[in-house]
Amino acid sequence: MGKKNGFKQKKGNTRPVSLQFTAPMITPKVVSQSLDVVTAGGYLHQAMQALQNSQWQEVCRITQLCIAGTHDRPEYHHSAKGIYAAALMKLFDYEQALEQWKDIEVWNPADVANLGNIGVVLIQLQRYAEAIEYFQRILRVQPDNVSAHLGLGLAASNNYDFAQAITSYRQALTYNPQSVEMMLFLAGAIRDQGFTFQDDSQIESAYQAYENVLKQEPRSFSATSSMLLMWHNRYPLSMDAYQHDLQRCCEFFKQTTVVEQRSCRLHIPLRIGFVSGDLRVHPVGYFLESTLAQINHDPALNQQVSLIAYHTNSKQDRTTQQLKSLFDMWYQVHSWSDEELIKQIQKDEIDILIDLSGHTDDNRLAVFAHKPAPIQVSWLGYWGSTGLSNIDYVLADPISVPVDEEKWFVEKIWRLPSLRYCFSPPKDAPEVSNPPCLSRGYVTFACYQNVRKINQGVLRCWSEILLACPQARLRIQAKEFVDHKTQVRFVERLCQVGIDIQRVTLVAGMDRRDYLASYADVDILLDTFPYPGGTTTAEALWMGVPTLTLSMVGMLGRQGEALLINAGLSDWVAHREDEYVQKAIAWGNLDVSQYSVLSQLREGMRAKVKQTPVFDEKQFAQDFVAAMLAMWQKSVKARCKNDGNSIHLN
Repeated sequence: MGKKNGFKQKKGNTRPVSLQFTAPMITPKVVSQSLDVVTAGGYLHQAMQALQNSQWQEVCRITQLCIAGTHDRPEYHHSAKGIYAAALMKLFDYEQALEQWKDIEVWNPADVANLGNIGVVLIQLQRYAEAIEYFQRILRVQPDNVSAHLGLGLAASNNYDFAQAITSYRQALTYNPQSVEMMLFLAGAIRDQGFTFQDDSQIESAYQAYENVLKQEPRSFSATSSMLLMWHNRYPLSMDAYQHDLQRCCEFFKQTTVVEQRSCRLHIPLRIGFVSGDLRVHPVGYFLESTLAQINHDPALNQQVSLIAYHTNSKQDRTTQQLKSLFDMWYQVHSWSDEELIKQIQKDEIDILIDLSGHTDDNRLAVFAHKPAPIQVSWLGYWGSTGLSNIDYVLADPISVPVDEEKWFVEKIWRLPSLRYCFSPPKDAPEVSNPPCLSRGYVTFACYQNVRKINQGVLRCWSEILLACPQARLRIQAKEFVDHKTQVRFVERLCQVGIDIQRVTLVAGMDRRDYLASYADVDILLDTFPYPGGTTTAEALWMGVPTLTLSMVGMLGRQGEALLINAGLSDWVAHREDEYVQKAIAWGNLDVSQYSVLSQLREGMRAKVKQTPVFDEKQFAQDFVAAMLAMWQKSVKARCKNDGNSIHLN
């Protein structure tokens, strides 16, 4: 039994597009008037009604009754399983949904709709190679199946096979050349391959592909937003070009109608809403968890704020479940329209609405443009101006946004005292190990950033470092190395800048526990620029490994500097490329007798940084709640002054 499923473009900003593998429900001929047949048919009818009314639990109840009683009638039995799987998808039970569709495959292996559903759920389970096989099976019998081409593109893109993704999206466009959604998927795949391979011509092609989308659909915010996001990965960064695309975003929502504003008064608890697609295993989840937990556990803070989540991503995992328990209310809104979300925010009487996505995946900036809450804030998941005048503040800190860079923001800057976020200590982190240089006799540099962050400017600096440190080694770990073509291309790039590949180890991604354990194999992290690490820098600090960072202009460019200064490691911050290189060379050429310096630094680092703003969730939670209360008080005072009223606490 088929259904519709929505999936986003990897690292894009499109709203979900539907992969449609729908087949009519089988209506078997009644071979007798037995009660079992009549009852089974009735169950299927009831289940379909419940499915159409979004009554997922009721669908599960009815279909399981039908499944249990129709083992001798395969048409009814498997129709019920298909409907059951559709409801399970809505309930995020992907493993069980897959099991139902796999059973149907055994019964009818040629059912194209069912094969498509299996491919779809495999994408949700991040089993991309298997998903690719299923979509290819469909295309062997139905070469013009647009949904299969789209599904293949999605699976390939998530598997870092961008060449296949580009081919698939282009094939899908031949059948529907006016589809803006498919044009966006194609542009995103070209962009991802361009940045992964650091191919300037492809990067420019991606930018032009987004321009083509705007010619087709001038009101495509996804294209406008994606073009702005691209600048954060480009080096050198052109602030003029970045500001040009930021202005496009400003213009895009200029005529947006603001919803009716409710009156404001001083009261507690303040109702704070969080809109994000990253309340899961994701840097946003990692940074957010300890702060929310502290607010929950501190009665003085808990009574001052009420926390409401609006999760815009269909994916849920163990971190999602942990975060759910820390919110007073939780809404799963990935399938909601902007209008539905706006109404719910207003119904919930949200005082301060916080965007945690900016222009990244699953953002709902279009909702913020309508100003459904009296105060709106951008925080945590983005590193610059959103371009929306109806977002009042960007939550920052004194280092990440200096006063002279406020001019690059449409919003006002609200600075927290020390750091704009606080990292949650990894629960599955092993104990800090001795630096490997003690046993190896040489320094091992490392980088754990996505390949798209490692531009040619970064590689040239690393080449100079390794040339001047003949004994040093470099370990580069990136999830994109799961794709062989990406590895080959990266080795070519290393050779282009004169790096001896015999001194470099490339490692594909791994689960978090093994990743954290791998810090035992490295001595020093070399940061990327102008897009430095955030999560990896904090995790490295927890594992006793310092990061050498290059501070550059912009909120994102200063991310590493803000973390290291707040961790008490200001000596590990460079402000020019030559300084970055020389600092690395000094560490890379340490005499064996001086390795104790790294050892002592590493041994005491976890205990030290635990007391700093990078990990001090108690102080950060207090600062965060104080900022929310101060914003609200300032807003109420301003409105009362304008209205000529006095302030009263309710």
